Amino acid sequence: MPVSDPENPYDRPVFVARYARSRPGPPTDLFPLLAQLCDKERPGLVVDLGCGTGLSTVPWSGRARQVVGIESNPFMLRRARRAPGVEYRLTSAHATGLPAGSADIVTCSQSFHWMPPKDTTREIARILRRGGLLAVYDYQLPPVIDPGLDREFTELLRWCDLPTERTDKAAHAARLSRSGRFRWVRSFTLHHSETGGARRLIDLALSIAHVAARLPEATESREPHWRRFVTAAHRTLDSGRRRWWWAYDVTLAMK
Repeated sequence: MPVSDPENPYDRPVFVARYARSRPGPPTDLFPLLAQLCDKERPGLVVDLGCGTGLSTVPWSGRARQVVGIESNPFMLRRARRAPGVEYRLTSAHATGLPAGSADIVTCSQSFHWMPPKDTTREIARILRRGGLLAVYDYQLPPVIDPGLDREFTELLRWCDLPTERTDKAAHAARLSRSGRFRWVRSFTLHHSETGGARRLIDLALSIAHVAARLPEATESREPHWRRFVTAAHRTLDSGRRRWWWAYDVTLAMK
């Protein structure tokens, strides 16, 4: 049995469950783009590093012959969704145990910044075949839904001492270029839309580690910043599900 760390939200079942049901999957256009760039209509092996609960792993089911999700947190992996052709391995992103040159595509969704950069980049280059592709992509928070909700979400992030401006992921591209392990590196933006209601938006906020740490469940109702956010979510979204627009910062690197 894995031993949980009470100070780490990612070890808490409630936090992990919120994460699994509120976070978005990959942008739909990413799949045909990666298949085209690696010149494989149906990739042989896709490896999803830092796969968490499988949000970016399961969508490859049926699109690739084999999909392997790599995750070092057993509590996240317990919630990982199952799908044909998908398997999960409890190990680190810089020591996957996969054969050299075996992967057509490696992905890192909202996870690359958690990994030791040099060791992970070395491992990615090792398991990718020549002409294989790495895709690092991160979505911006909050999603665009409504100006009032955007303001309240931003204020909540500021109260939790989190950045409220767009985070520039240019460091990913620069680091991958400097590594000398890739012959082509390119950054760009993709968009994706989904629908959701008030409950999902509230869960999304509570799936951010800094917010969860600042808001122990026993004190949620007493925090004015949180009460304003929850009130705005219900006022705007309780009448029906609205479309959510996500922006993704994507960095590609070809071996």
